[in-house]
Amino acid sequence: MAKPMKLIRSSPIRRNQVEFYLLLTLMTLALSVVLTRVFLQLTGYPQLGNSYLHIAHVLWGGLLLYIAALLPLILVNRWALTVSAILNGTGVGLFIDEVGKFITRDNNYFYRPAAPIIYAFFLLSVLLLVYVHKPRQSNPREALYHASEELPQVIDRPLSVNERAYLIDQLQLAQRTGAQSLARLAAALNSYLQDEELRVTVNRLSVWEELAQRPVAWAKHLPRQFYRILISGFLFISGLFALLEVASLVTSALFSNLFDTHTLSFLVTVDELRSVSDYPWFQVRIFLEGAVGVVEWVACYFLLTRREARGIQTAIFGLVLSLTTVVLLTFYLDQFGALVGALFEFSMLLFLLAFRRWYGSSANVNQ
Repeated sequence: MAKPMKLIRSSPIRRNQVEFYLLLTLMTLALSVVLTRVFLQLTGYPQLGNSYLHIAHVLWGGLLLYIAALLPLILVNRWALTVSAILNGTGVGLFIDEVGKFITRDNNYFYRPAAPIIYAFFLLSVLLLVYVHKPRQSNPREALYHASEELPQVIDRPLSVNERAYLIDQLQLAQRTGAQSLARLAAALNSYLQDEELRVTVNRLSVWEELAQRPVAWAKHLPRQFYRILISGFLFISGLFALLEVASLVTSALFSNLFDTHTLSFLVTVDELRSVSDYPWFQVRIFLEGAVGVVEWVACYFLLTRREARGIQTAIFGLVLSLTTVVLLTFYLDQFGALVGALFEFSMLLFLLAFRRWYGSSANVNQ
């Protein structure tokens, strides 16, 4: 009697270049939401349809999501994943932009919590990107998967020197697996890649890769001390404005006769306090904004006293705290008026992460 086939439970393997595909999805997601809101605002919120039908843009988002899901199922080409990531981000952006309609009984597109819901969804997606970006030590099974994923490139075009070196490294690691059949497969593929008759080209960057790497290469030529002073200045000014705003609002609440209505309009917009129920959230936001200002000044102090690693880490903590609390509450109170500030803080956070990656994490510097 034949023995039943044993089911193999395979653990998930992270795809090569997953950070690129997720980043592309996040960028197109944010862009689609912003462009949709701007377009509707400028055109007076037009509707596609007639007196009976209304074709909302959430339907176009669903169509793009369906195409994005089909592409990698039908096509094995690498470019299908790139197109899928773009369509996925665009489709999700068109979908999530109308979340206010689908969580209210009156289909209220302008429902106030919609903006923070969209922003929170984007934040969760960013956390997913941060999670998959963490370096992990590859094992033989993962190495064979990664090599197999890159091998189809041999069919379409000659490999570059770097691509072949990467494949050889992965296959050499894959040969250490305990499964003899898989080790022989890895050895055979490794032997093929090391064949002298295999056509290999010089490493050449694509137009998009050159455009992406050129600013980074230029930025690295500037002195480290210049960036340290630049970051310190940003932290000092940002913390100063935050603490001045908090101090002004607290003073105006205690001594209302010191500030006129025109002066207070620079500190509080009409949209931020539409009703009495907004006041507690406004108070929480002001308290958190003051806390972020203190953290930024502490980070500035560490940088000026040449404790760079601690200063950068504190600055990153302050920006993350602001993005996850202050900006989230601002999106609720002021809706998409918080967009510019959020984009600026995200850009600064990415710059700090890049600075830490460029120069390491030395505790003290003398440069």
